Amino acid sequence: MAAASIFAATNNPPEPHMPRVLTSIVLCIPGILCISDAAAQRARNYPPHLPDATEHVYKTIDDVDLKAWVFTPETDEADLQHPAVVFFFGGGWRAGTPMQFAEQCRYLKSRGVVAITCDYRVASRQNVKAVSCVEDAKSAIRWVRKNAKRLGINPQQICAAGGSAGGHIACCTGVVPGFDSDETEVSVSSIPNAMALFNPAVMLAAPPGVTLPKKQQQKLADLPSRTGIDPIRISPVHHIAPNQPPTIIFHGKADTTVPYTTVEEFTRLSQKAGNDVTLVGYNQAPHGFFNNRGGTSARGDQSLQWYRSTVEQMDRFLVRLGWLQGEPTERFVSQHVRLRRYLDQSRFAFKNEKRGRVAFLGGSITEANGYRPRVQAWLQEQYPETKFDFINAGISSTCSHAGAFRMARDVLNRGRVDLLFVDFAVNDDQDAGHSAENCVRGIEGVIRNALASNPRMDIIMIHFPNDGMLETIAGGMEPLSSGEHERVGRHYSVSSIYLSRYVAEAIADKTLTWEQYGGTHPKGPGHELTAGLIGRLLYAGSRTGAPAQPAPEYKLPAPLNNSSFSSGRLIAAADADVEISDGWQRSVPEWEALSGSKRARFSREVMLHSEQADSTLRFYFTGSAVGAWVLAGPDAGVIDYRIDGDDWQSMDLKHHYSSGLHYPRVVVFAADLKTGEHRLELRIQTPAKDRGSAVRILALAVNGEE
Repeated sequence: MAAASIFAATNNPPEPHMPRVLTSIVLCIPGILCISDAAAQRARNYPPHLPDATEHVYKTIDDVDLKAWVFTPETDEADLQHPAVVFFFGGGWRAGTPMQFAEQCRYLKSRGVVAITCDYRVASRQNVKAVSCVEDAKSAIRWVRKNAKRLGINPQQICAAGGSAGGHIACCTGVVPGFDSDETEVSVSSIPNAMALFNPAVMLAAPPGVTLPKKQQQKLADLPSRTGIDPIRISPVHHIAPNQPPTIIFHGKADTTVPYTTVEEFTRLSQKAGNDVTLVGYNQAPHGFFNNRGGTSARGDQSLQWYRSTVEQMDRFLVRLGWLQGEPTERFVSQHVRLRRYLDQSRFAFKNEKRGRVAFLGGSITEANGYRPRVQAWLQEQYPETKFDFINAGISSTCSHAGAFRMARDVLNRGRVDLLFVDFAVNDDQDAGHSAENCVRGIEGVIRNALASNPRMDIIMIHFPNDGMLETIAGGMEPLSSGEHERVGRHYSVSSIYLSRYVAEAIADKTLTWEQYGGTHPKGPGHELTAGLIGRLLYAGSRTGAPAQPAPEYKLPAPLNNSSFSSGRLIAAADADVEISDGWQRSVPEWEALSGSKRARFSREVMLHSEQADSTLRFYFTGSAVGAWVLAGPDAGVIDYRIDGDDWQSMDLKHHYSSGLHYPRVVVFAADLKTGEHRLELRIQTPAKDRGSAVRILALAVNGEE
């Protein structure tokens, strides 16, 4: 597959066309400009759906509840005070949505920051002027500081942030005096301790001593009707004074909506007054560049680099202030493509060593000749001199539990793996129906097992969609499986492609249909889209030039779940040291005599199998968990089991897909035993009427070292 083809698939779905009004005036006047395409797109996401944040009302005015969505870091430390960043969306004081900064909030949360995205009154919803927007921003900062203790925030580490008009009102909180709402408690300061401003409107009138051309004066004539007061009163550049909060400004040098010259002048005057202000300019970047609108290809999509850069620069700004420590932990590629570590190990192997082992672990989507061979072809084209060993470890119907237990057999036993792709969100959802705890046990088991074998391994998770997951996302909720997988990914700095959210949003925007994508098992366009997003991530994850040395070894953090299957292994039925009674056989079943469809990959497998009631199997093992990988067909039975002579328990091996298929599934009898030597006993129950009694074991599954 040509590189151009894989990169072409990385485009964001096109946004519906809206006329864009550009202006050449020197001043920044968001109130008289049209909302950009990106802003119009964001406006459709109102009211926002942020299920991973806590919703609070920070102010009620004129019967309107203004809300703040708080993203709180996960920590076991009581009374820990985190820094906070409070975001205000853009939209010309006219529209917009708090969804605009949701991804920045999620990143900051992962870095130990309480990130907050706020609503405020705008013209299209509450028929207000810009002065009311300024009042609301000040109320929000004051509410955060007043409630700092219960929100887990250090009241002296609050950063106001925002884009365009949101950048304007964020800047006003730190620069423009007054405009405190009557109902606010002015004894609590509304001045932030820092500001992070994205293409902000900082100049709403001519600076002192500047005479504007007549044409530009005419454009300013009705501005007071839009601001509600004399624009100078809420024009930040007119209120610069010493001792203002340290500030970083991100601005596009090609911005025709908020010209770059306005922030240059604001920066110059602020620094002259002795303030700490840093201006980061981006060549050829337009207004709203930090939103990552997408481009013609991953290689040419400069906006994804701008988006990622602003997140990294904001992180480094907070580090410089002493609010955070260490390097940025996540580098955004696009809204649903998360690069959490540079892919140095695979790039070093492919470029310097001229060799590379790439494994694909997952279910039927991975096993099929879809996205996987497309990615393989692209890698080979990018590194023509490299000898690749590609491992297809996809097996239809397998969930993350199966992945964790078969990881060693199917992937790690082939030697050092440089790059691993993991796909289990769909099967954890629709096949296994795992609880949150079991999702973590499986996917964390895969990742810890992988990194224990090679602490430099690069890992990418892909969250494919199904119908139910798309409905959940459309309802503003988080699918359980992908949500838990993503939590594990953040914990281990594993990059991810949240394909289900990408597809859900494209369907909502009518730029893609579920039928075009191909459904749960994607068709060609769905695989092209997936491969394109992977190409985007692989490109963004490569530093300029080849790494001079291998990536440093990754130090494993403490597990999220101590009973995760991080030492999972399979003991094939042909090799298992078991004690079996009469009725059990160790052989290839006579498949021709059995009803139900069979998959060819299992047709010659030696199994431990029996259909005789009360026949028993005894297995001794060392570890903390035990289960079995079984084929459960139309005649699947119920099995009794017990560990170390405890009470007998029962498990029905039949699956909801078993009625017409000998379905492969991993069943776990015990997941959280004390590590050590144990005994598993199995006994086949006498079948009920119209039920089978068959038990067919491909392998026994153990979590523990050999």
